[in-house]
Amino acid sequence: MGQLGYTQGDLGWSELNTTNAAAAVDFYSALVGWEKKGEPMPGYHVFGREGEMLGGITNLQPGDTTPRWMPYITVNDLKATLAKAESLGASIILPPMALPQDGGHIAIIKDLQGVATGLAQYKK
Repeated sequence: MGQLGYTQGDLGWSELNTTNAAAAVDFYSALVGWEKKGEPMPGYHVFGREGEMLGGITNLQPGDTTPRWMPYITVNDLKATLAKAESLGASIILPPMALPQDGGHIAIIKDLQGVATGLAQYKK
């Protein structure tokens, strides 16, 4: 990831879980000009534009049945943000997990309406 999305509260990364990741990469590349930026893990396709990586596209995970986009909101302090989210009534559905490419961490919460949202603290 480049400089886009590194400010507290930015939508810094988007991830599509779908039934055919390779076809989705081709579709969005043709539709909006995203570039294929690599496949850092088997089946996980990174997309972006110019020098920026903006998100990933992967196949549905076991147990998932509905394709969906997952936004990741940038935070300065993931641990403190997760504690605040819980105090506001959210639940943590994916505890902090290290990002292999930059040493940052992500987590996923479910808000009061049941919507899953990612949180990301990037190592700058």
